[in-house]
Amino acid sequence: MTTMRIFSCAMLFCAAIILASTGACRFALAANPAPETGAMERPTHLRLLSGPNGGQWFTAGERMAAILTRSVAPTTSRQGGGVANIAAINGQLGDLGFTLTCFLGAAQSGEPEYQSIASENVTLMANIYPQVLYFLLRKDIADKYGITDVASLLKQHIPLRFASLKPGTASEFVLSMLLKYGYGTDFAKLREQGWDLEFNNYAETADNFVAGELDCFAYTAGTTVPLILALEQHTEAVILPIERQVLDLLEKKFKTHTYTIMPGTYKSITTPIATLGDSTCLIVRKNLPDSLVFDINKALWENKDSLVDAVGDFRALSPEKAIPPGFDAHPGAKKFWDSVK
Repeated sequence: MTTMRIFSCAMLFCAAIILASTGACRFALAANPAPETGAMERPTHLRLLSGPNGGQWFTAGERMAAILTRSVAPTTSRQGGGVANIAAINGQLGDLGFTLTCFLGAAQSGEPEYQSIASENVTLMANIYPQVLYFLLRKDIADKYGITDVASLLKQHIPLRFASLKPGTASEFVLSMLLKYGYGTDFAKLREQGWDLEFNNYAETADNFVAGELDCFAYTAGTTVPLILALEQHTEAVILPIERQVLDLLEKKFKTHTYTIMPGTYKSITTPIATLGDSTCLIVRKNLPDSLVFDINKALWENKDSLVDAVGDFRALSPEKAIPPGFDAHPGAKKFWDSVK
Protein backbone atom coordinates (compact mmCIF):
# COMPACT_ATOMS: atom_id res chain seq x y z
CA MET A 1 0.00 0.00 0.00
CA THR A 2 1.45 3.37 -0.99
CA THR A 3 1.87 6.25 1.37
CA MET A 4 -0.99 8.13 -0.39
CA ARG A 5 -3.39 5.15 -0.02
CA ILE A 6 -2.45 4.73 3.64
CA PHE A 7 -3.15 8.44 4.18
CA SER A 8 -6.50 8.20 2.36
CA CYS A 9 -7.60 5.19 4.41
CA ALA A 10 -6.65 7.00 7.59
CA MET A 11 -8.65 10.04 6.54
CA LEU A 12 -11.69 7.91 5.73
CA PHE A 13 -11.40 6.16 9.13
CA CYS A 14 -11.22 9.53 10.94
CA ALA A 15 -14.18 10.84 8.97
CA ALA A 16 -16.21 7.80 9.97
CA ILE A 17 -15.37 8.40 13.64
CA ILE A 18 -16.33 12.07 13.35
CA LEU A 19 -19.62 11.21 11.66
CA ALA A 20 -20.40 8.60 14.31
CA SER A 21 -19.51 11.03 17.09
CA THR A 22 -21.64 13.74 15.51
CA GLY A 23 -24.57 11.37 15.28
CA ALA A 24 -24.12 10.40 18.92
CA CYS A 25 -24.05 14.04 19.94
CA ARG A 26 -27.17 14.72 17.91
CA PHE A 27 -28.86 11.77 19.58
CA ALA A 28 -27.83 13.03 23.03
CA LEU A 29 -29.17 16.49 22.26
CA ALA A 30 -32.41 15.00 21.03
CA ALA A 31 -32.73 12.92 24.21
CA ASN A 32 -31.92 15.91 26.46
CA PRO A 33 -33.15 19.03 24.67
CA ALA A 34 -32.02 22.42 25.86
CA PRO A 35 -34.61 24.36 27.88
CA GLU A 36 -37.04 26.16 25.61
CA THR A 37 -38.43 29.60 26.18
CA GLY A 38 -41.98 28.44 25.53
CA ALA A 39 -43.93 25.48 26.88
CA MET A 40 -41.92 22.28 27.32
CA GLU A 41 -42.75 18.63 27.37
CA ARG A 42 -43.80 17.20 30.71
CA PRO A 43 -40.76 16.50 32.89
CA THR A 44 -40.48 12.93 34.14
CA HIS A 45 -39.74 14.18 37.66
CA LEU A 46 -40.97 17.21 39.63
CA ARG A 47 -38.78 19.19 42.03
CA LEU A 48 -40.71 20.89 44.83
CA LEU A 49 -38.98 23.57 46.94
CA SER A 50 -40.31 23.96 50.48
CA GLY A 51 -38.89 25.83 53.50
CA PRO A 52 -36.58 25.46 56.51
CA ASN A 53 -36.75 22.32 58.60
CA GLY A 54 -39.36 22.59 61.35
CA GLY A 55 -41.60 25.04 59.50
CA GLN A 56 -45.01 24.64 57.88
CA TRP A 57 -43.66 24.81 54.34
CA PHE A 58 -41.28 21.95 55.06
CA THR A 59 -44.11 19.82 56.49
CA ALA A 60 -46.49 20.70 53.65
CA GLY A 61 -43.79 20.01 51.06
CA GLU A 62 -43.31 16.46 52.28
CA ARG A 63 -47.03 15.77 52.09
CA MET A 64 -47.42 17.45 48.70
CA ALA A 65 -44.55 15.45 47.24
CA ALA A 66 -46.27 12.23 48.26
CA ILE A 67 -49.58 13.37 46.73
CA LEU A 68 -48.02 14.47 43.44
CA THR A 69 -45.98 11.28 43.20
CA ARG A 70 -49.17 9.23 43.40
CA SER A 71 -51.28 11.44 41.15
CA VAL A 72 -49.07 13.31 38.68
CA ALA A 73 -45.37 12.40 38.50
CA PRO A 74 -42.53 11.32 40.84
CA THR A 75 -41.85 14.35 43.05
CA THR A 76 -39.14 15.18 45.56
CA SER A 77 -39.27 17.96 48.14
CA ARG A 78 -36.20 19.78 49.35
CA GLN A 79 -35.61 22.63 51.78
CA GLY A 80 -35.59 26.16 50.48
CA GLY A 81 -36.81 29.63 51.36
CA GLY A 82 -39.20 32.27 50.10
CA VAL A 83 -36.58 34.25 48.15
CA ALA A 84 -34.29 31.35 47.30
CA ASN A 85 -37.19 29.38 45.82
CA ILE A 86 -37.96 32.14 43.31
CA ALA A 87 -34.35 32.25 42.12
CA ALA A 88 -34.11 28.46 41.88
CA ILE A 89 -37.35 28.07 39.92
CA ASN A 90 -36.42 30.94 37.61
CA GLY A 91 -33.11 29.19 36.93
CA GLN A 92 -34.88 25.86 36.27
CA LEU A 93 -33.36 24.30 39.39
CA GLY A 94 -36.88 23.62 40.64
CA ASP A 95 -40.34 23.28 39.14
CA LEU A 96 -42.67 24.59 41.85
CA GLY A 97 -42.37 25.82 45.40
CA PHE A 98 -43.57 27.96 48.26
CA THR A 99 -43.13 31.69 48.63
CA LEU A 100 -45.11 34.76 49.73
CA THR A 101 -47.20 36.96 47.48
CA CYS A 102 -45.44 40.02 48.91
CA PHE A 103 -42.34 38.99 46.94
CA LEU A 104 -44.36 39.38 43.77
CA GLY A 105 -45.68 42.67 45.14
CA ALA A 106 -42.15 43.82 45.89
CA ALA A 107 -41.13 43.01 42.32
CA GLN A 108 -43.87 45.39 41.12
CA SER A 109 -43.10 48.10 43.68
CA GLY A 110 -40.48 49.88 41.58
CA GLU A 111 -37.87 49.70 44.35
CA PRO A 112 -34.44 49.04 42.75
CA GLU A 113 -33.41 46.54 45.42
CA TYR A 114 -36.29 44.24 44.45
CA GLN A 115 -35.92 44.38 40.67
CA SER A 116 -34.11 41.03 40.66
CA ILE A 117 -37.29 39.37 41.97
CA ALA A 118 -39.10 40.19 38.72
CA SER A 119 -38.21 36.74 37.42
CA GLU A 120 -39.09 36.03 33.82
CA ASN A 121 -39.76 32.31 34.27
CA VAL A 122 -41.75 32.37 37.54
CA THR A 123 -45.48 32.86 38.00
CA LEU A 124 -48.19 32.29 40.57
CA MET A 125 -49.87 28.88 40.72
CA ALA A 126 -52.17 29.16 43.75
CA ASN A 127 -52.69 31.28 46.84
CA ILE A 128 -52.85 28.87 49.78
CA TYR A 129 -53.34 30.48 53.20
CA PRO A 130 -52.70 33.69 55.15
CA GLN A 131 -49.14 34.25 56.33
CA VAL A 132 -48.61 36.26 59.51
CA LEU A 133 -45.59 38.12 60.90
CA TYR A 134 -45.09 37.37 64.60
CA PHE A 135 -42.93 39.34 67.03
CA LEU A 136 -42.62 37.04 70.04
CA LEU A 137 -41.09 38.76 73.07
CA ARG A 138 -40.37 37.33 76.49
CA LYS A 139 -42.93 38.73 78.90
CA ASP A 140 -40.36 39.65 81.54
CA ILE A 141 -38.51 41.82 78.99
CA ALA A 142 -41.75 43.45 77.86
CA ASP A 143 -42.70 44.27 81.46
CA LYS A 144 -39.24 45.51 82.43
CA TYR A 145 -38.89 47.98 79.54
CA GLY A 146 -42.56 48.86 78.95
CA ILE A 147 -42.61 47.36 75.45
CA THR A 148 -46.16 47.26 74.12
CA ASP A 149 -45.72 47.23 70.33
CA VAL A 150 -43.06 46.88 67.65
CA ALA A 151 -42.32 50.62 67.61
CA SER A 152 -41.45 50.64 71.31
CA LEU A 153 -39.39 47.46 70.85
CA LEU A 154 -37.27 49.00 68.09
CA LYS A 155 -36.49 52.08 70.22
CA GLN A 156 -34.67 49.99 72.80
CA HIS A 157 -30.92 50.61 73.19
CA ILE A 158 -30.33 47.51 75.29
CA PRO A 159 -28.46 44.21 74.84
CA LEU A 160 -31.55 42.55 73.39
CA ARG A 161 -31.03 39.02 72.08
CA PHE A 162 -33.01 38.91 68.84
CA ALA A 163 -33.42 36.16 66.23
CA SER A 164 -35.09 35.49 62.91
CA LEU A 165 -34.68 32.88 60.20
CA LYS A 166 -31.75 32.68 57.82
CA PRO A 167 -31.21 35.09 54.90
CA GLY A 168 -33.05 33.87 51.81
CA THR A 169 -36.10 32.86 53.82
CA ALA A 170 -39.46 34.59 53.64
CA SER A 171 -39.19 35.61 57.30
CA GLU A 172 -35.88 37.41 56.90
CA PHE A 173 -37.08 39.16 53.72
CA VAL A 174 -40.37 40.39 55.22
CA LEU A 175 -38.64 41.49 58.40
CA SER A 176 -36.01 43.45 56.46
CA MET A 177 -38.74 45.07 54.36
CA LEU A 178 -40.73 46.03 57.46
CA LEU A 179 -37.72 47.49 59.25
CA LYS A 180 -36.58 49.58 56.28
CA TYR A 181 -39.85 50.88 54.89
CA GLY A 182 -41.96 50.81 58.04
CA TYR A 183 -39.47 52.08 60.62
CA GLY A 184 -36.43 53.44 58.78
CA THR A 185 -34.00 51.01 60.37
CA ASP A 186 -32.16 47.79 59.56
CA PHE A 187 -30.15 45.00 61.17
CA ALA A 188 -26.92 47.02 61.19
CA LYS A 189 -28.56 49.90 63.06
CA LEU A 190 -30.09 47.53 65.59
CA ARG A 191 -26.65 46.07 66.28
CA GLU A 192 -25.42 49.62 66.88
CA GLN A 193 -28.19 49.93 69.51
CA GLY A 194 -26.67 46.99 71.36
CA TRP A 195 -28.83 44.20 69.95
CA ASP A 196 -27.33 40.74 69.53
CA LEU A 197 -28.77 39.30 66.29
CA GLU A 198 -28.74 35.72 65.07
CA PHE A 199 -30.32 33.90 62.12
CA ASN A 200 -31.17 30.24 62.49
CA ASN A 201 -33.90 27.68 61.79
CA TYR A 202 -37.27 27.31 63.54
CA ALA A 203 -36.39 24.44 65.84
CA GLU A 204 -33.11 25.75 67.28
CA THR A 205 -34.44 29.29 67.64
CA ALA A 206 -37.51 28.03 69.52
CA ASP A 207 -35.32 25.93 71.81
CA ASN A 208 -33.12 28.95 72.56
CA PHE A 209 -36.18 31.08 73.29
CA VAL A 210 -37.57 28.54 75.77
CA ALA A 211 -34.13 28.13 77.36
CA GLY A 212 -33.97 31.86 78.05
CA GLU A 213 -31.10 32.40 75.62
CA LEU A 214 -33.19 34.66 73.36
CA ASP A 215 -35.43 37.62 74.16
CA CYS A 216 -37.27 38.10 70.87
CA PHE A 217 -38.07 35.92 67.88
CA ALA A 218 -39.61 37.46 64.73
CA TYR A 219 -40.76 35.33 61.82
CA THR A 220 -43.65 34.60 59.47
CA ALA A 221 -45.95 31.58 59.71
CA GLY A 222 -49.60 30.62 59.36
CA THR A 223 -52.60 31.67 61.39
CA THR A 224 -52.43 28.98 64.07
CA VAL A 225 -48.83 27.96 64.61
CA PRO A 226 -48.05 24.76 66.55
CA LEU A 227 -44.62 26.17 67.40
CA ILE A 228 -46.11 29.15 69.24
CA LEU A 229 -48.62 26.93 71.02
CA ALA A 230 -45.73 24.75 72.18
CA LEU A 231 -43.62 27.75 73.25
CA GLU A 232 -46.44 29.05 75.42
CA GLN A 233 -46.48 25.81 77.35
CA HIS A 234 -42.90 26.37 78.48
CA THR A 235 -42.40 30.12 78.80
CA GLU A 236 -44.34 33.37 79.08
CA ALA A 237 -44.32 35.45 75.92
CA VAL A 238 -46.24 38.29 74.34
CA ILE A 239 -47.02 38.91 70.66
CA LEU A 240 -46.44 42.54 69.73
CA PRO A 241 -48.80 44.51 67.47
CA ILE A 242 -47.65 46.65 64.54
CA GLU A 243 -48.95 50.21 64.26
CA ARG A 244 -51.74 50.95 61.77
CA GLN A 245 -49.83 53.60 59.82
CA VAL A 246 -46.98 51.16 59.17
CA LEU A 247 -49.37 48.44 58.02
CA ASP A 248 -51.17 50.86 55.69
CA LEU A 249 -47.90 52.04 54.18
CA LEU A 250 -46.70 48.51 53.40
CA GLU A 251 -50.08 47.50 52.01
CA LYS A 252 -49.98 50.37 49.53
CA LYS A 253 -46.38 49.72 48.51
CA PHE A 254 -46.08 45.92 48.55
CA LYS A 255 -49.66 44.58 48.43
CA THR A 256 -49.48 43.13 51.92
CA HIS A 257 -52.45 43.49 54.26
CA THR A 258 -53.36 43.78 57.92
CA TYR A 259 -54.01 40.54 59.77
CA THR A 260 -55.70 40.58 63.18
CA ILE A 261 -54.86 37.82 65.65
CA MET A 262 -57.97 37.25 67.72
CA PRO A 263 -58.14 36.37 71.43
CA GLY A 264 -58.14 32.65 71.99
CA THR A 265 -55.77 31.90 69.13
CA TYR A 266 -52.86 31.84 71.58
CA LYS A 267 -52.77 31.92 75.35
CA SER A 268 -51.00 35.29 75.39
CA ILE A 269 -53.59 37.01 73.16
CA THR A 270 -56.30 38.65 75.29
CA THR A 271 -57.16 41.55 72.95
CA PRO A 272 -57.03 41.70 69.12
CA ILE A 273 -53.49 42.14 67.80
CA ALA A 274 -52.91 43.77 64.39
CA THR A 275 -49.84 42.62 62.52
CA LEU A 276 -48.49 42.30 59.00
CA GLY A 277 -50.44 39.86 56.88
CA ASP A 278 -49.47 38.22 53.64
CA SER A 279 -50.23 34.95 51.86
CA THR A 280 -48.35 31.71 51.40
CA CYS A 281 -48.58 30.80 47.75
CA LEU A 282 -47.23 28.25 45.32
CA ILE A 283 -45.20 29.46 42.37
CA VAL A 284 -44.33 27.48 39.27
CA ARG A 285 -42.14 27.68 36.19
CA LYS A 286 -43.90 29.58 33.42
CA ASN A 287 -42.63 27.16 30.79
CA LEU A 288 -44.28 24.09 32.28
CA PRO A 289 -47.13 22.76 30.10
CA ASP A 290 -50.61 24.05 30.90
CA SER A 291 -51.92 20.49 31.21
CA LEU A 292 -49.29 19.61 33.81
CA VAL A 293 -49.98 22.67 35.95
CA PHE A 294 -53.71 21.93 35.66
CA ASP A 295 -53.10 18.38 36.91
CA ILE A 296 -50.90 19.58 39.80
CA ASN A 297 -53.61 21.93 41.05
CA LYS A 298 -56.24 19.25 40.57
CA ALA A 299 -54.24 16.77 42.66
CA LEU A 300 -53.79 19.29 45.48
CA TRP A 301 -57.45 20.26 45.49
CA GLU A 302 -58.66 16.65 45.47
CA ASN A 303 -56.29 15.83 48.34
CA LYS A 304 -57.00 18.94 50.39
CA ASP A 305 -58.00 16.88 53.45
CA SER A 306 -54.60 15.20 53.48
CA LEU A 307 -52.86 18.57 53.24
CA VAL A 308 -55.00 19.97 56.06
CA ASP A 309 -54.02 16.96 58.15
CA ALA A 310 -50.36 17.95 57.68
CA VAL A 311 -50.78 21.74 57.98
CA GLY A 312 -54.14 22.96 59.28
CA ASP A 313 -53.85 26.32 57.50
CA PHE A 314 -54.47 24.54 54.18
CA ARG A 315 -58.17 24.78 55.10
CA ALA A 316 -58.02 28.27 53.59
CA LEU A 317 -57.31 26.93 50.08
CA SER A 318 -60.33 27.71 47.91
CA PRO A 319 -61.15 28.30 44.22
CA GLU A 320 -62.38 31.81 45.04
CA LYS A 321 -59.09 32.88 46.65
CA ALA A 322 -56.57 30.77 44.74
CA ILE A 323 -55.83 33.48 42.17
CA PRO A 324 -55.75 36.88 43.96
CA PRO A 325 -56.56 40.06 42.00
CA GLY A 326 -53.61 42.03 40.69
CA PHE A 327 -51.33 39.04 40.10
CA ASP A 328 -50.60 37.05 36.96
CA ALA A 329 -50.96 33.28 37.19
CA HIS A 330 -50.06 30.26 35.06
CA PRO A 331 -52.74 29.56 32.39
CA GLY A 332 -53.02 25.95 33.58
CA ALA A 333 -53.72 27.14 37.11
CA LYS A 334 -56.30 29.67 35.96
CA LYS A 335 -58.05 27.01 33.92
CA PHE A 336 -58.28 24.61 36.85
CA TRP A 337 -59.47 27.07 39.48
CA ASP A 338 -62.05 28.51 37.09
CA SER A 339 -63.33 24.99 36.45
CA VAL A 340 -64.11 24.30 40.10
CA LYS A 341 -65.64 27.63 41.10
